[in-house]
Amino acid sequence: MLSSAKSRRSNSRRSRPTGNLAAESETIGRALAHVRARLLDSGAVSDDEEARAEADILLAHALSTDSTGPVTSMTRPLPSEAADRLAHLLKRRLQREPLRYITGSCPFFGRDFVVDRRVLIPRQETELVVERALEWAERHGAGRIADIGTGSGVLAVTLALELDGAAVQAVDISPDALEVAAENARRHGADAMIEYHEGYLAEPLRGRFDIVAANLPYVLTERMGEVEPEVAAEPRLALDGGPDGLDLIGRLIPQLPGLLSPLCGEAIALLEIDPAVVDGVRRLVEEHMPGADLQIIDDLAGFARVARILVGA
Repeated sequence: MLSSAKSRRSNSRRSRPTGNLAAESETIGRALAHVRARLLDSGAVSDDEEARAEADILLAHALSTDSTGPVTSMTRPLPSEAADRLAHLLKRRLQREPLRYITGSCPFFGRDFVVDRRVLIPRQETELVVERALEWAERHGAGRIADIGTGSGVLAVTLALELDGAAVQAVDISPDALEVAAENARRHGADAMIEYHEGYLAEPLRGRFDIVAANLPYVLTERMGEVEPEVAAEPRLALDGGPDGLDLIGRLIPQLPGLLSPLCGEAIALLEIDPAVVDGVRRLVEEHMPGADLQIIDDLAGFARVARILVGA
């Protein structure tokens, strides 16, 4: 969901060119340089690398392509229509609108997913949930999978596509989010593999599951006022985890014993978390799931990111 490793914005900015994009950027290369400079000056990005990546994405979107092409294309003229589109896109980004809402899509586990203001933007850290689910399924098979708090549906769709024979059920309290999730399932040909439910946590679900995946809100309420403007633009319902970050995670964990089925010998729950909630998660698992095997998995930045809970092991 939200990485604790969010980069701090630099307070020192070098003097950079400003002005009208079309006037300064008659070639693709100059357009990119202009966009990068404006992004850095605005504080919308933290460093040159991020500025380059975002400028490339914005230009590709303005050109209606998947990429800006090889370096040799940098000397090509930028069509006036594309320059106008790029100027509009840049204006939105400088107002701190999230990049992925501007483009309307976000990559996740090698696929492109539709995203808009109705859903949280998928983070790379959430791919950890998929990776650990796939590792477990290699040993035990796919079986029945529940995705609780599905949002844009990236977990449900990815697991349905990656695991042959999996029966996936996805739940979200937001009907708007379920519309986006269903659109992503259709986009990737997974709509027949997933059943969607509108409701609170596991309440709409019936039966037991081999894998339970959940990316629920975990940002402490007191930290919501400190998040970047881009994060603040995302649905608060999908971010704010309450005073201790455990408003929903703390209600789901007591439901897990009735959800997880160890009929195959073992079942697994994978919950995306934040370092601030680790102690609370440990306490809840010990209280409601005695005997379960809890492992806290770090992301690439070294922050606690996934709680892996095994039962029947």
